Amino acid sequence: MTGRLVVSRPKAPEYPGTHLVLRFTDGEELRFSDVRTFGRMRLVAAGEAWDHRLGVEPLSADFTAQAFAGMLSGRTTPIKVLLLDQRRIAGIGNIYACEALWEARIRPNRPARALTKSAIRRLRQAIINVLQRAVTMRGTSVDDYVDADGMRGGFQNDLAVYGRAGGLCKRCGKTRVVRTVLAQRGTWWCPRCQT
Repeated sequence: MTGRLVVSRPKAPEYPGTHLVLRFTDGEELRFSDVRTFGRMRLVAAGEAWDHRLGVEPLSADFTAQAFAGMLSGRTTPIKVLLLDQRRIAGIGNIYACEALWEARIRPNRPARALTKSAIRRLRQAIINVLQRAVTMRGTSVDDYVDADGMRGGFQNDLAVYGRAGGLCKRCGKTRVVRTVLAQRGTWWCPRCQT
């Protein structure tokens, strides 16, 4: 949501809210800054599972169509809310959930179990596509996000719906993007394209 995990030179100025500095043998530092204190850090022993509470990584080979369909089966939870559940899929945040649902043409409040096999395939591929584009563009700097090198991302320049309430849909060009709230999270989508 906010915060920074940045590799810095030792004499570089610290960002506000720096809670931890790890010094490497080459003199560089890994600095963890988290003004809003949403982040967590934990030291784990070699071989210890650090991610046992996290769901599947969506850019891994484990994020199969079958595994994804299994996550959705029987779930009445709105699909966007399910995508944000880190216990099921790790790493999909609000921005990427909105963008993937738009790309897949799926209404964010549809119950997960109501998705057809075709919609599930489209959504899985859209998640992968959106995340890969975001990684290539170094992330999304909507507010204060920077990557590990301290550089702003570029994916904010490619957003189709997130933060674009009132703007025309980039796909249909006829309907204005709306913002609603699902599970206390702002949700942007096109009422015409997303069914």
